[in-house]
Amino acid sequence: MATIRDVAQKAGVGVATVSRVLSENGYVKEETKQKVMEAIRELNYTPNEIARNLYYKRTGIVAVIIPQISHPFFAEFVDKLVVELLAHNYKAMICNTWSEESYELQYFDMLKRNMVDGIICATHSVTNEEYFNINRPIVALDHTFGRGIPCVSVDHKEGGRLAAMELIQAGCKNVLQFRGSSNVDSPASLRHDVFEKIIREHGLGYQEIITDMNDLSEATAEKIAYEFFEKYPDVDGIFGTDFTVMSAMKRAHELGIDIPGRLKVVGYDGTKISRLASPGLTTVCQPIDDLAKQSVNIMMDLINGKTIDSSDVHLSVSLHRDQSTAIN
Repeated sequence: MATIRDVAQKAGVGVATVSRVLSENGYVKEETKQKVMEAIRELNYTPNEIARNLYYKRTGIVAVIIPQISHPFFAEFVDKLVVELLAHNYKAMICNTWSEESYELQYFDMLKRNMVDGIICATHSVTNEEYFNINRPIVALDHTFGRGIPCVSVDHKEGGRLAAMELIQAGCKNVLQFRGSSNVDSPASLRHDVFEKIIREHGLGYQEIITDMNDLSEATAEKIAYEFFEKYPDVDGIFGTDFTVMSAMKRAHELGIDIPGRLKVVGYDGTKISRLASPGLTTVCQPIDDLAKQSVNIMMDLINGKTIDSSDVHLSVSLHRDQSTAIN
């Protein structure tokens, strides 16, 4: 098996030069770089990734902590995140915390022992202080930690406004919002606040059902849908995540409630599964691919010791209008 010294000898350069080419760290003339790459191909040399990571005091792994990987939003987010990390020669270690919150603490312990190089966190089950005790890069998705921990999110205020105006323009008089817990310090809370504010300002009736931001199971979504129709039979418009409102649409079909004739529906997330709704679901779309890309870019900057321009990134949302809010 060829070694880095074999590559250096064949290319007529020093071992340090080969190392710079492999790590892309430091200047190497293009002509010299080509000689090294040709020697690598001819010798079929495979770099010792473990040794290289030990040299740079890195593992090549980023922990990704999410509430539930089977949830459509997080499934898409992780799918893109893995691709983005691989583009930077990093691998993802996925931590699914829905069933056991202690998993999150186990990842913290791994980070303290230098078993991962950073954390991309999308959960809200552990206190901020736990994160502050870790002296490693952290990037948060929709979670405001403070103390310089970057947060990647979307313009939730605009998302709440788009959803409220869509139901108002669809002629709704009494609407309900499936709202995440206000106990969590998340930019996502802004969409709920803005939605409620606009609905009330326009004189519509307003109701809400509080949901657990970390419990995203199908069983819980169905339970919420049943609760909605039993408690608020007069509601003619609903707003919530795609997953939640699609459960409500299923229940409406079982009860013979016509959508959009009797009930108008607006989702939030714009996940691929929302395109399977019948009738077609109007939804506020988050740019999930861009959220993943921004999270990884910031993480790489932090790992490489770069100073980031801002601790908060807010991406734009858009409205996908479909039959669930069609005017009769």
